[in-house]
Amino acid sequence: MSTVVDPVLSRSRFPIMPFGRLVRRSKEDGRPDLESLSVFLGQGVVPRSSRDDNHNRLGADLCKYLVVRPDDLVFNKLRTWQGGFGRSRYEGIVSPAYFVCRPKPDVDSRYLHFLLLCAPYMAELTRVSKFMPPSQFDIMWDDLKLLPIPVPPLATQRAIADYLDTETARIDALIEKKRRMVELLESHLRSFISEATSDGPFVQIRRVTSMRTSGPRGWGDRVGDVGQPFIRSANLQRNGVTIRTDNLAYVDVPASPESQRSTTREGDVLIGITGANTGWVGHVEAQLAGGFVSQHVAILRPDSVNSKWLAYTIYSFRSQDQLLGGQYGGTKQQLGLDDLADLRVSAPSLQVQQERVKTLDMEWSKVERLLVWLGYQIDLLIEHRQAVITAAVTGELTIPAVAA
Repeated sequence: MSTVVDPVLSRSRFPIMPFGRLVRRSKEDGRPDLESLSVFLGQGVVPRSSRDDNHNRLGADLCKYLVVRPDDLVFNKLRTWQGGFGRSRYEGIVSPAYFVCRPKPDVDSRYLHFLLLCAPYMAELTRVSKFMPPSQFDIMWDDLKLLPIPVPPLATQRAIADYLDTETARIDALIEKKRRMVELLESHLRSFISEATSDGPFVQIRRVTSMRTSGPRGWGDRVGDVGQPFIRSANLQRNGVTIRTDNLAYVDVPASPESQRSTTREGDVLIGITGANTGWVGHVEAQLAGGFVSQHVAILRPDSVNSKWLAYTIYSFRSQDQLLGGQYGGTKQQLGLDDLADLRVSAPSLQVQQERVKTLDMEWSKVERLLVWLGYQIDLLIEHRQAVITAAVTGELTIPAVAA
Protein backbone atom coordinates (compact mmCIF):
# COMPACT_ATOMS: atom_id res chain seq x y z
CA MET A 1 0.00 0.00 0.00
CA SER A 2 1.35 3.43 -0.99
CA THR A 3 2.19 5.80 1.86
CA VAL A 4 3.36 9.39 2.20
CA VAL A 5 6.73 8.13 3.46
CA ASP A 6 7.47 5.99 0.36
CA PRO A 7 10.04 8.52 -0.98
CA VAL A 8 11.88 8.34 2.36
CA LEU A 9 11.83 4.55 2.38
CA SER A 10 13.03 4.31 -1.22
CA ARG A 11 16.13 6.40 -0.39
CA SER A 12 16.95 4.49 2.78
CA ARG A 13 19.78 1.95 2.73
CA PHE A 14 18.55 0.44 5.99
CA PRO A 15 16.07 -2.40 6.60
CA ILE A 16 12.41 -1.37 6.88
CA MET A 17 10.40 -2.66 9.82
CA PRO A 18 6.91 -1.87 11.16
CA PHE A 19 6.85 0.38 14.22
CA GLY A 20 5.13 -2.33 16.26
CA ARG A 21 8.19 -4.62 15.94
CA LEU A 22 10.51 -1.94 17.32
CA VAL A 23 8.51 -1.21 20.46
CA ARG A 24 6.23 -3.01 22.86
CA ARG A 25 2.95 -1.36 23.73
CA SER A 26 2.96 -1.20 27.51
CA LYS A 27 -0.23 -1.41 29.54
CA GLU A 28 1.51 -1.46 32.91
CA ASP A 29 -0.62 0.25 35.56
CA GLY A 30 -1.32 0.14 39.30
CA ARG A 31 1.10 2.90 40.35
CA PRO A 32 -1.06 5.82 41.53
CA ASP A 33 1.88 7.00 43.66
CA LEU A 34 3.89 8.08 40.59
CA GLU A 35 3.92 11.64 39.26
CA SER A 36 1.27 12.51 36.67
CA LEU A 37 2.68 13.33 33.22
CA SER A 38 1.20 15.03 30.16
CA VAL A 39 2.06 15.34 26.48
CA PHE A 40 2.27 18.93 25.22
CA LEU A 41 2.67 20.00 21.61
CA GLY A 42 6.22 21.19 21.04
CA GLN A 43 7.39 19.96 24.44
CA GLY A 44 6.67 16.25 24.46
CA VAL A 45 6.28 14.46 27.78
CA VAL A 46 6.42 16.75 30.82
CA PRO A 47 5.21 16.62 34.43
CA ARG A 48 1.72 18.06 34.80
CA SER A 49 3.04 20.14 37.69
CA SER A 50 5.41 21.98 35.33
CA ARG A 51 2.51 23.57 33.43
CA ASP A 52 -0.30 25.83 34.62
CA ASP A 53 -2.37 25.63 31.42
CA ASN A 54 -3.48 21.98 31.55
CA HIS A 55 -7.16 22.16 32.47
CA ASN A 56 -7.95 18.48 31.85
CA ARG A 57 -8.94 16.81 35.08
CA LEU A 58 -7.27 13.66 36.32
CA GLY A 59 -9.40 10.54 36.36
CA ALA A 60 -11.02 9.32 39.56
CA ASP A 61 -9.00 6.09 39.62
CA LEU A 62 -5.29 6.68 39.09
CA CYS A 63 -4.66 2.95 39.50
CA LYS A 64 -5.79 2.58 35.89
CA TYR A 65 -3.29 5.16 34.62
CA LEU A 66 -0.44 3.77 32.51
CA VAL A 67 3.11 3.70 33.88
CA VAL A 68 5.72 5.58 31.85
CA ARG A 69 9.43 4.78 32.18
CA PRO A 70 12.34 6.95 30.96
CA ASP A 71 12.88 6.38 27.19
CA ASP A 72 9.27 5.31 26.62
CA LEU A 73 7.44 6.94 23.70
CA VAL A 74 4.05 8.35 24.70
CA PHE A 75 1.30 9.22 22.21
CA ASN A 76 -1.77 11.38 22.76
CA LYS A 77 -4.05 9.55 20.32
CA LEU A 78 -6.11 12.64 19.44
CA ARG A 79 -3.09 14.90 18.96
CA THR A 80 -0.51 12.56 17.39
CA TRP A 81 -1.15 14.14 13.97
CA GLN A 82 -0.06 17.51 15.41
CA GLY A 83 3.08 16.17 17.06
CA GLY A 84 1.34 15.24 20.32
CA PHE A 85 3.86 12.56 21.24
CA GLY A 86 7.37 12.32 22.59
CA ARG A 87 10.09 10.43 24.37
CA SER A 88 9.81 10.61 28.13
CA ARG A 89 12.73 11.54 30.36
CA TYR A 90 10.56 10.90 33.41
CA GLU A 91 8.96 8.09 35.35
CA GLY A 92 5.29 8.70 35.94
CA ILE A 93 1.75 7.91 34.82
CA VAL A 94 -0.48 9.06 31.95
CA SER A 95 -4.12 8.65 31.02
CA PRO A 96 -5.11 5.14 29.87
CA ALA A 97 -6.34 6.85 26.68
CA TYR A 98 -2.67 7.33 25.64
CA PHE A 99 -0.33 4.84 23.99
CA VAL A 100 2.82 4.01 25.94
CA CYS A 101 5.47 2.35 23.75
CA ARG A 102 8.58 0.77 25.29
CA PRO A 103 11.50 0.47 22.82
CA LYS A 104 13.22 -2.86 22.38
CA PRO A 105 16.92 -3.18 23.34
CA ASP A 106 18.29 -2.52 19.84
CA VAL A 107 16.25 0.67 19.38
CA ASP A 108 17.09 4.22 20.52
CA SER A 109 13.80 5.93 21.34
CA ARG A 110 15.36 9.32 20.56
CA TYR A 111 15.89 8.21 16.96
CA LEU A 112 12.25 7.10 16.67
CA HIS A 113 11.10 10.36 18.26
CA PHE A 114 13.00 12.47 15.74
CA LEU A 115 12.05 10.27 12.80
CA LEU A 116 8.34 10.56 13.56
CA LEU A 117 8.69 14.36 13.88
CA CYS A 118 10.10 14.76 10.36
CA ALA A 119 7.75 16.20 7.76
CA PRO A 120 6.99 13.01 5.75
CA TYR A 121 6.14 11.04 8.89
CA MET A 122 3.98 13.82 10.33
CA ALA A 123 2.05 13.78 7.05
CA GLU A 124 1.71 9.99 7.25
CA LEU A 125 0.49 10.14 10.87
CA THR A 126 -2.17 12.60 9.75
CA ARG A 127 -3.14 10.40 6.80
CA VAL A 128 -3.75 7.29 8.89
CA SER A 129 -5.64 9.14 11.65
CA LYS A 130 -9.42 9.21 11.67
CA PHE A 131 -11.18 12.59 11.70
CA MET A 132 -12.92 13.40 14.99
CA PRO A 133 -15.05 16.60 14.72
CA PRO A 134 -14.55 19.43 15.28
CA SER A 135 -10.74 19.53 15.03
CA GLN A 136 -9.14 16.29 16.18
CA PHE A 137 -7.88 13.09 14.58
CA ASP A 138 -7.86 9.78 16.42
CA ILE A 139 -5.09 7.33 15.57
CA MET A 140 -5.61 3.60 16.12
CA TRP A 141 -2.90 1.30 17.45
CA ASP A 142 -3.48 -1.10 14.53
CA ASP A 143 -2.50 1.72 12.16
CA LEU A 144 0.36 3.14 14.24
CA LYS A 145 2.03 -0.24 14.71
CA LEU A 146 2.18 -0.80 10.93
CA LEU A 147 4.03 2.46 10.23
CA PRO A 148 7.13 1.51 8.17
CA ILE A 149 10.39 2.59 9.83
CA PRO A 150 13.94 2.53 8.41
CA VAL A 151 16.11 0.87 11.06
CA PRO A 152 19.85 1.64 11.00
CA PRO A 153 22.24 -0.12 13.41
CA LEU A 154 21.93 1.00 17.02
CA ALA A 155 25.22 2.95 16.87
CA THR A 156 23.95 4.87 13.85
CA GLN A 157 20.63 5.59 15.55
CA ARG A 158 22.52 7.01 18.52
CA ALA A 159 24.81 9.14 16.35
CA ILE A 160 21.81 10.64 14.53
CA ALA A 161 19.99 11.24 17.82
CA ASP A 162 23.08 12.82 19.44
CA TYR A 163 23.49 15.20 16.51
CA LEU A 164 19.82 16.19 16.54
CA ASP A 165 19.80 16.61 20.32
CA THR A 166 22.54 19.22 19.96
CA GLU A 167 21.29 20.92 16.81
CA THR A 168 17.62 21.16 17.80
CA ALA A 169 18.61 22.48 21.24
CA ARG A 170 20.56 25.27 19.52
CA ILE A 171 17.62 26.15 17.27
CA ASP A 172 15.15 25.92 20.16
CA ALA A 173 17.27 28.39 22.15
CA LEU A 174 17.06 30.88 19.26
CA ILE A 175 13.30 30.37 18.99
CA GLU A 176 12.92 30.92 22.74
CA LYS A 177 14.84 34.22 22.52
CA LYS A 178 12.53 35.43 19.75
CA ARG A 179 9.46 34.39 21.72
CA ARG A 180 10.77 36.23 24.77
CA MET A 181 11.08 39.36 22.62
CA VAL A 182 7.46 38.87 21.55
CA GLU A 183 6.40 38.65 25.20
CA LEU A 184 8.30 41.84 26.05
CA LEU A 185 6.68 43.71 23.16
CA GLU A 186 3.22 42.48 24.15
CA SER A 187 3.87 43.54 27.74
CA HIS A 188 5.04 46.98 26.56
CA LEU A 189 1.92 47.40 24.44
CA ARG A 190 -0.45 46.46 27.24
CA SER A 191 1.43 48.73 29.68
CA PHE A 192 1.24 51.63 27.21
CA ILE A 193 -2.50 51.08 26.74
CA SER A 194 -3.05 50.62 30.47
CA GLU A 195 -1.34 53.93 31.22
CA ALA A 196 -3.37 55.77 28.57
CA THR A 197 -6.67 54.41 29.92
CA SER A 198 -5.92 54.73 33.63
CA ASP A 199 -7.67 58.01 34.48
CA GLY A 200 -11.36 58.39 35.18
CA PRO A 201 -14.09 58.92 35.66
CA PHE A 202 -14.88 55.19 35.78
CA VAL A 203 -18.28 53.78 34.88
CA GLN A 204 -19.78 50.32 34.60
CA ILE A 205 -19.96 48.92 31.09
CA ARG A 206 -23.72 48.52 31.47
CA ARG A 207 -23.94 52.36 31.42
CA VAL A 208 -22.06 52.82 28.14
CA THR A 209 -23.46 49.93 26.07
CA SER A 210 -26.87 49.38 24.52
CA MET A 211 -26.53 45.60 24.16
CA ARG A 212 -24.59 42.77 25.77
CA THR A 213 -25.12 39.29 24.40
CA SER A 214 -23.32 36.11 23.39
CA GLY A 215 -23.52 33.87 20.35
CA PRO A 216 -26.08 31.11 19.86
CA ARG A 217 -25.59 27.47 20.82
CA GLY A 218 -26.03 24.53 18.49
CA TRP A 219 -24.56 26.02 15.32
CA GLY A 220 -21.64 23.58 15.12
CA ASP A 221 -23.16 21.60 12.24
CA ARG A 222 -23.76 24.81 10.30
CA VAL A 223 -20.13 25.95 10.29
CA GLY A 224 -18.08 25.43 7.14
CA ASP A 225 -16.38 27.19 4.25
CA VAL A 226 -19.41 29.07 2.90
CA GLY A 227 -22.00 31.38 4.39
CA GLN A 228 -21.67 34.43 6.61
CA PRO A 229 -18.47 35.29 8.55
CA PHE A 230 -18.45 33.41 11.86
CA ILE A 231 -16.20 34.92 14.53
CA ARG A 232 -14.94 32.47 17.14
CA SER A 233 -12.72 32.98 20.17
CA ALA A 234 -9.83 31.74 17.96
CA ASN A 235 -10.23 34.94 15.92
CA LEU A 236 -9.42 37.10 18.96
CA GLN A 237 -5.82 37.84 19.85
CA ARG A 238 -3.82 38.07 23.05
CA ASN A 239 -1.67 40.94 21.83
CA GLY A 240 -4.15 43.55 20.64
CA VAL A 241 -7.74 44.32 19.67
CA THR A 242 -7.52 43.42 15.96
CA ILE A 243 -9.70 40.47 14.94
CA ARG A 244 -7.87 37.78 12.95
CA THR A 245 -9.40 36.94 9.58
CA ASP A 246 -6.82 34.42 8.32
CA ASN A 247 -8.62 31.64 10.21
CA LEU A 248 -12.16 32.92 9.75
CA ALA A 249 -14.94 30.32 9.49
CA TYR A 250 -18.35 30.73 7.89
CA VAL A 251 -21.82 29.73 8.97
CA ASP A 252 -25.13 28.89 7.28
CA VAL A 253 -27.36 31.19 9.32
CA PRO A 254 -30.90 30.07 10.16
CA ALA A 255 -33.72 32.62 10.19
CA SER A 256 -34.42 33.23 13.87
CA PRO A 257 -34.50 36.00 16.50
CA GLU A 258 -31.31 34.48 17.92
CA SER A 259 -29.55 35.09 14.61
CA GLN A 260 -30.57 38.75 14.61
CA ARG A 261 -29.32 39.13 18.18
CA SER A 262 -25.87 37.76 17.42
CA THR A 263 -25.21 39.77 14.25
CA THR A 264 -22.17 42.06 14.45
CA ARG A 265 -22.09 45.76 13.60
CA GLU A 266 -19.14 48.00 12.88
CA GLY A 267 -17.83 49.28 16.22
CA ASP A 268 -18.97 46.30 18.28
CA VAL A 269 -16.50 45.09 20.90
CA LEU A 270 -16.10 41.31 21.16
CA ILE A 271 -14.79 39.42 24.20
CA GLY A 272 -13.88 35.76 24.61
CA ILE A 273 -15.97 34.40 27.48
CA THR A 274 -14.88 30.75 27.78
CA GLY A 275 -11.73 28.66 27.53
CA ALA A 276 -8.12 29.67 26.99
CA ASN A 277 -9.08 32.90 25.19
CA THR A 278 -11.29 34.21 27.99
CA GLY A 279 -10.88 37.99 28.26
CA TRP A 280 -9.34 38.46 24.80
CA VAL A 281 -10.77 41.49 23.01
CA GLY A 282 -11.63 42.32 19.40
CA HIS A 283 -12.93 45.47 17.72
CA VAL A 284 -15.29 44.93 14.76
CA GLU A 285 -14.24 46.89 11.68
CA ALA A 286 -16.42 47.46 8.62
CA GLN A 287 -15.37 44.27 6.79
CA LEU A 288 -16.72 42.07 9.61
CA ALA A 289 -20.01 43.92 10.08
CA GLY A 290 -22.90 41.56 9.36
CA GLY A 291 -21.01 38.57 10.67
CA PHE A 292 -21.99 36.35 13.58
CA VAL A 293 -20.30 35.22 16.78
CA SER A 294 -20.01 31.81 18.38
CA GLN A 295 -21.35 30.92 21.82
CA HIS A 296 -17.85 31.47 23.22
CA VAL A 297 -17.82 35.16 22.27
CA ALA A 298 -19.80 38.08 23.72
CA ILE A 299 -20.85 41.24 21.87
CA LEU A 300 -20.77 44.63 23.57
CA ARG A 301 -22.45 47.44 21.60
CA PRO A 302 -21.18 50.87 22.77
CA ASP A 303 -23.66 53.76 22.70
CA SER A 304 -22.05 56.63 24.64
CA VAL A 305 -18.34 55.86 24.37
CA ASN A 306 -15.83 55.57 21.52
CA SER A 307 -15.92 51.91 20.50
CA LYS A 308 -12.17 51.59 19.93
CA TRP A 309 -11.56 53.30 23.29
CA LEU A 310 -13.79 50.74 24.98
CA ALA A 311 -11.88 47.88 23.32
CA TYR A 312 -8.53 49.31 24.40
CA THR A 313 -9.79 49.94 27.94
CA ILE A 314 -11.01 46.36 28.33
CA TYR A 315 -7.64 45.17 26.99
CA SER A 316 -5.77 47.06 29.73
CA PHE A 317 -4.19 45.41 32.76
CA ARG A 318 -6.72 47.04 35.07
CA SER A 319 -9.76 45.64 33.26
CA GLN A 320 -8.23 42.21 32.71
CA ASP A 321 -7.44 41.95 36.42
CA GLN A 322 -11.06 42.82 37.24
CA LEU A 323 -12.47 40.32 34.76
CA LEU A 324 -10.16 37.37 35.23
CA GLY A 325 -8.99 37.61 38.84
CA GLY A 326 -10.58 34.72 40.70
CA GLN A 327 -10.64 33.81 44.34
CA TYR A 328 -7.37 32.89 46.04
CA GLY A 329 -5.29 34.17 43.12
CA GLY A 330 -6.94 31.90 40.54
CA THR A 331 -7.83 32.86 36.99
CA LYS A 332 -11.35 32.62 35.61
CA GLN A 333 -11.89 30.47 32.55
CA GLN A 334 -15.43 31.66 31.97
CA LEU A 335 -17.19 35.03 32.06
CA GLY A 336 -20.88 35.77 32.33
CA LEU A 337 -22.66 38.75 30.79
CA ASP A 338 -23.10 40.15 34.32
CA ASP A 339 -19.31 40.05 34.76
CA LEU A 340 -18.96 42.20 31.66
CA ALA A 341 -21.78 44.54 32.62
CA ASP A 342 -20.26 45.17 36.06
CA LEU A 343 -16.76 45.91 34.73
CA ARG A 344 -15.74 49.50 35.49
CA VAL A 345 -13.91 51.23 32.65
CA SER A 346 -12.36 54.64 32.11
CA ALA A 347 -14.71 57.14 30.44
CA PRO A 348 -13.17 60.60 29.98
CA SER A 349 -14.74 63.03 27.49
CA LEU A 350 -15.30 61.79 23.94
CA GLN A 351 -12.71 64.29 22.70
CA VAL A 352 -10.07 62.82 25.03
CA GLN A 353 -11.06 59.30 24.00
CA GLN A 354 -10.71 60.10 20.30
CA GLU A 355 -7.33 61.80 20.75
CA ARG A 356 -5.92 58.91 22.77
CA VAL A 357 -7.28 56.30 20.37
CA LYS A 358 -5.18 57.94 17.62
CA THR A 359 -2.08 57.71 19.83
CA LEU A 360 -2.85 54.11 20.77
CA ASP A 361 -3.45 53.13 17.15
CA MET A 362 -0.06 54.56 16.20
CA GLU A 363 1.70 52.67 18.99
CA TRP A 364 -0.10 49.45 18.12
CA SER A 365 0.89 49.86 14.46
CA LYS A 366 4.60 50.13 15.42
CA VAL A 367 4.43 47.14 17.75
CA GLU A 368 2.47 45.09 15.22
CA ARG A 369 5.17 45.53 12.57
CA LEU A 370 7.78 44.25 15.02
CA LEU A 371 5.57 41.34 16.09
CA VAL A 372 4.97 40.34 12.48
CA TRP A 373 8.72 40.41 11.78
CA LEU A 374 9.49 38.33 14.86
CA GLY A 375 6.74 35.89 13.95
CA TYR A 376 8.27 35.53 10.49
CA GLN A 377 11.69 34.83 12.01
CA ILE A 378 10.22 32.25 14.40
CA ASP A 379 8.44 30.50 11.53
CA LEU A 380 11.69 30.35 9.57
CA LEU A 381 13.52 28.82 12.54
CA ILE A 382 10.75 26.24 13.02
CA GLU A 383 10.93 25.36 9.31
CA HIS A 384 14.72 25.08 9.56
CA ARG A 385 14.40 22.81 12.59
CA GLN A 386 12.02 20.57 10.68
CA ALA A 387 14.32 20.53 7.64
CA VAL A 388 17.34 19.57 9.76
CA ILE A 389 15.43 16.69 11.39
CA THR A 390 14.15 15.43 8.03
CA ALA A 391 17.58 15.64 6.39
CA ALA A 392 19.29 13.85 9.30
CA VAL A 393 16.91 10.91 9.60
CA THR A 394 16.59 10.38 5.84
CA GLY A 395 20.36 10.36 5.28
CA GLU A 396 20.38 13.55 3.18
CA LEU A 397 22.57 15.26 5.79
CA THR A 398 26.04 13.86 6.39
CA ILE A 399 26.66 13.30 10.08
CA PRO A 400 30.39 12.74 10.75
CA ALA A 401 29.94 10.01 13.35
CA VAL A 402 27.60 8.15 10.98
CA ALA A 403 29.80 8.63 7.93
CA ALA A 404 32.81 7.30 9.85
